[in-house]
Amino acid sequence: MGISLEQLGDDLMAAAARRVRERLPDLKKSKTFARRGLIPPTETFERISRYVEATSRAILPERASARADLTTGQEALIGTSDLLSIEFLEAGLLAARSVARIEIQGTGLFGTGFLVGNGLLLTNHHVLPAPTLAGATVVTFGHEEQKFGAPSVPADFTLDPPRFWLTDSEHDFTLVALSAQSDLGVSLDSFGWHPLHEEGKILEGHPVAIVQHPQGRPKTIALHNSYFLIVDNASLEDRFCWYSGDTERGSSGSPVFNRDWQVVALHHKAVPRTNARNEILDKFGKTMSEARYKANPDMVDYVANEGVRASRLRRSIVSAALTDPAQAALRDGLIALWDSPKGRSLRARFPAP
Repeated sequence: MGISLEQLGDDLMAAAARRVRERLPDLKKSKTFARRGLIPPTETFERISRYVEATSRAILPERASARADLTTGQEALIGTSDLLSIEFLEAGLLAARSVARIEIQGTGLFGTGFLVGNGLLLTNHHVLPAPTLAGATVVTFGHEEQKFGAPSVPADFTLDPPRFWLTDSEHDFTLVALSAQSDLGVSLDSFGWHPLHEEGKILEGHPVAIVQHPQGRPKTIALHNSYFLIVDNASLEDRFCWYSGDTERGSSGSPVFNRDWQVVALHHKAVPRTNARNEILDKFGKTMSEARYKANPDMVDYVANEGVRASRLRRSIVSAALTDPAQAALRDGLIALWDSPKGRSLRARFPAP
């Protein structure tokens, strides 16, 4: 008899597995189209319209037919170009600076988080569920392998929940203030930040990049074979999206970027394939016992990664009831910052090192 995710006590993954099981045919179809550089037919007319309206860059020639299809109401299979400016790599290095490792000392537990402005860090609720963890938590920027270029010294910061703390288990996020300076006097402002914008940033089939600290290791990026697959158009709140790209334990709280280094999702779970009883299946389609699951986690058939959509996170933060006037003012200032010209410019948000 196999072990179910409910029996393992992983309610987040259990819920994610049920959502994925219902959408598995769409996920497989989306992945097939993405690998061919095409937007899958699961993408909707409304989302394509928002994307075309929101993007400020010129439509590439191979996307020009999309405009005609949009006017007729037909869904388009739009080829995407893999040609990128070499500055894509430089911009990625800038974008990655705001990503940090989160360590809960004495527990062996790690997570990932990233700065979103005004000295606030965004991660998952299941990484930082309560402000009582503040004293045991270290947030480290610059924990990276450095074989090339000038080495940088990792900078450790502490949480400051009295200044700001907002958590939401339904959207699986925690937004918390950090100390203004590291243990060595490095300014938090030197690491830049990323805004959370409304819809229109990405389409199904587009590539994504996930910057993360898997297992607490030095900063890593999932870039190859990483695609935005489908969004959750079935649930009432429409919070979730799925994508390919490798992650591990400790990657929870990572930003999922589009090719313009805009945050499109907050990563929170890798989702295994399950049967109707929500029992975990291995790569051969067989159920896994609890012992085999724990002894051979690499044998699990993970079908997708699930994240919380950036636009939904933004709405939750905007609508949160904050009783502390100072925290409410800080939240309102954060939203204004995201909507400012600086919130639209990667270079403006990241000071020169």
